[in-house]
Amino acid sequence: MPYLKQTEIKSYREKHKPSRCPILGGYTADWVLDHDHKTGMVRGVISRSGNAFIGKIENFLYTRCRQQYKNFPRILRAAADYLEKEQTDILHPVGLKQLVNRWATSLTSDEQSDVLKDMGATEDELKYAKRNAPRRKDLYRSLLKKKYES
Repeated sequence: MPYLKQTEIKSYREKHKPSRCPILGGYTADWVLDHDHKTGMVRGVISRSGNAFIGKIENFLYTRCRQQYKNFPRILRAAADYLEKEQTDILHPVGLKQLVNRWATSLTSDEQSDVLKDMGATEDELKYAKRNAPRRKDLYRSLLKKKYES
């Protein structure tokens, strides 16, 4: 079995880099040579972000879950199946907080006002929250909760 010298990594990486990251599917100019931390064998060339993603999952699996290496692909497939299954219609309290924070940081104040209006905010509520981001956020939270409580 061949050994890849440190001085040969760059040329190997250039010769074997894919057009898109096989893990994340995106385009990049930042390729790395990925290897299996258990066997030391080269797996392929992937994006730096894809490498970090796989590395974090692998490290967690081996250090926290104490799983055997052979279970890694099966666990990833099971995780994908779990993530793709149909969700409930129940909003989690932390999920509410995450939705509200994402809404507050991803939209302009005018866009937020439009969303609030579409959600049924009254003219008085909109007027009260117009120039105050925390008030808009509170109003969005209450309207979202009302939507899921009904």
